[in-house]
Amino acid sequence: MAGGGGSAIVMLRLNFMTAIYLPILLYAMSTYELEQGALVISERNLDAVAVPVERSIFSGDTFEAQIFYRPVPPPPTMAGERAGGVESLANPIVRITEGPEGLFFDNETRRFVYNSERAFVGIPEDVFEREFTFRGVAILESVVEGEQFEKPFEQSFRVRRPNVQVISNAPQRLVRDSRNDLTFMVSGVPEGDITLTESSRNQTVRGNRLTWTPAGDTTTVTIFRRNAAGENVPIDTRGFSVVPPPPPALNVRRADGGGLIAPTEVVNPFNDMLELVISPDRQYFNDFPDDARYELAGVGLAFAIPGQATTTAEVPQSAIPFNRQRSQQLGEFVYGPFRLADLNNRITGQVNQVSIFVQDVNRVNFENRRIRQEDGFANNFALRTR
Repeated sequence: MAGGGGSAIVMLRLNFMTAIYLPILLYAMSTYELEQGALVISERNLDAVAVPVERSIFSGDTFEAQIFYRPVPPPPTMAGERAGGVESLANPIVRITEGPEGLFFDNETRRFVYNSERAFVGIPEDVFEREFTFRGVAILESVVEGEQFEKPFEQSFRVRRPNVQVISNAPQRLVRDSRNDLTFMVSGVPEGDITLTESSRNQTVRGNRLTWTPAGDTTTVTIFRRNAAGENVPIDTRGFSVVPPPPPALNVRRADGGGLIAPTEVVNPFNDMLELVISPDRQYFNDFPDDARYELAGVGLAFAIPGQATTTAEVPQSAIPFNRQRSQQLGEFVYGPFRLADLNNRITGQVNQVSIFVQDVNRVNFENRRIRQEDGFANNFALRTR
């Protein structure tokens, strides 16, 4: 009995709730009219909005925007006033009234489209950004009254011209057979989206840094940016001159710190300690420390004993050893110390002049490749011995 009484109470409660809420639900449903297959909304409660896929793009990219309809709060109405009709948004007509040349509305994709390739044609080179605005109307039709009405829209977007800045280990120049290091910074473009191509070596590098030894007298580097479609779009090309490295200077001087030997100065071939020095161009050494390394490749002598023919002889490598410690201290390449008599046992007190001539100097670059230095420096030193 107890169980049957509880069931009756539950049913009584359900019947009471249905009697209260069912009329409310039916009234709410009666206020909506739906066109089959179409979204419906009151024209008093919407705005047309053009929403960009990206509000800021680079020149060469395609700007796109979609048309949406944003509900807005309805204005206060007097009691009993009839609400607006019901409108179909299935195929609204979009008309552009103002905008940049080339911008159009694609009815198939329902998008605004603008190709920005010519956005900076005729624009000064120091202008890196332009803002464009487009306006228009979306034309909708009331399903109930068959009335057409217009909803205006307006939107702006920016087109940026990529600004390429070059950072170099040696500004304004590229040096042949040396380690040139260029970094191309493009504002707003990640390093991973940049690709570089260089003409003299016909190489391509993914990223914004190029380290190489260019060939020839000139080269160009083209900078590409990967766009949203994954395509490499060229954004700039930079040209560079390629110059040979400046030659070093060669000198013979006293190893005791006495400095260069003057033409009138007499050298004792048995006692005076000398050194042969290769001094790199200071700016080149600072910019390319791994390329401004030099070594003697061949040294010869010329001297004459009175009454005899001039004697020429090769100087063995061991006779003028490389002084590594002194080279590091001075930032030069120092060979010695040595006496003139150490270079050839035929040099005696009767010899009144000894000429040291440097046959070959090699430059060792960062690849440890030896490149012969053929000219641009003095290579013959005549020393008075009596």
